Amino acid sequence: MTRSSTPTDTRVTRRAFVKGIAISAASAAAPLSPVFAAAEENATDAKLFDTIYSLRAIRRLKPDPIPEDTLRKIVEAGIHAPSGGNRQDWGFILVRDLELKTFIRDHYRDTQQKFRANQPPINELPPPRQRALKASIYLSDHMNEAPVILLACSAKEYPTWAQAQNHRGSTATVHGSIYPAVQNILLACRAYGIGSVLTTTHFFFEDELKKKVGVPDSMEIAALLPMGYPRGKLGKTTRKPVDEVLYWDHWGNKKV
Repeated sequence: MTRSSTPTDTRVTRRAFVKGIAISAASAAAPLSPVFAAAEENATDAKLFDTIYSLRAIRRLKPDPIPEDTLRKIVEAGIHAPSGGNRQDWGFILVRDLELKTFIRDHYRDTQQKFRANQPPINELPPPRQRALKASIYLSDHMNEAPVILLACSAKEYPTWAQAQNHRGSTATVHGSIYPAVQNILLACRAYGIGSVLTTTHFFFEDELKKKVGVPDSMEIAALLPMGYPRGKLGKTTRKPVDEVLYWDHWGNKKV
């Protein structure tokens, strides 16, 4: 007879998944002492924040294949994000076919080159900008070498707001649904040691891309994510101090 899961089982199982620790059925069923439970919660919280703070844009990727089971779990993490009205009007295409990846690479690279033609030479930019631009150029040239390119698709409109002629609200709601899913996917990639980056250059050739991969007219490709094991190390992100962008009650009001 199969034993039904209890809330304690569920919490332990979730902790085990997050921490990557295999827990036997016997230990999962055993109650945790308050002291051990608190310590485990703190360790889980630390792991969560470590994952968030080290979620960097990775543009240099190895061609090594990603297991299908891992890809499924990554997308499954995405669909556990909230969506407007819980409509879940999304779809995710994992592009592995070389011809399709080359099509994306060619259009992506051409678009990037057109933009760079109107920008200052790389050697005239500040060092941090030089590094970012060189990584972007590398991605443009080697997009087809990524083992997977994920296309995150969403409905173009949120029906309730579209019917009310509030187009800004409609767009914000559908994007406010798909981009949390994309963030979950990026976090899941990080948890598996997989690099990725959210890109939107495909907007300049979206019609051709939609036709190529069969996305219906009612949907848009909201994000394009090359995915692969990183060339180099994953590390902490660098951001402005939170107090530079944090206000209290009113814009510009800094807490003393």
